Amino acid sequence: MPRPRKCQISDEDFGGFQLIIDLDFYYDTKEICEYVREKLVTSLNKLHLGQLTFRAKEKNFHIHDKDIYDLRRTSENDIIYVCAHC
Repeated sequence: MPRPRKCQISDEDFGGFQLIIDLDFYYDTKEICEYVREKLVTSLNKLHLGQLTFRAKEKNFHIHDKDIYDLRRTSENDIIYVCAHC
């Protein structure tokens, strides 16, 4: 059964960027963060925003205080915040 969750970047440069992921496809939070980065970079490339693309690739995206098991127990309406400003 799919476990869709909304992911949102929390950052001064890319804050508000959102996408829906299925938690069943990920083994840890690092994989989620890499997927979010990949989608952000793809979106920026489509808009020909080269400097922002470079900045997105350099960011240290991470999820605070939760592992994949914690995320799987969250409500479908909860947002997973992916941080990059620490």
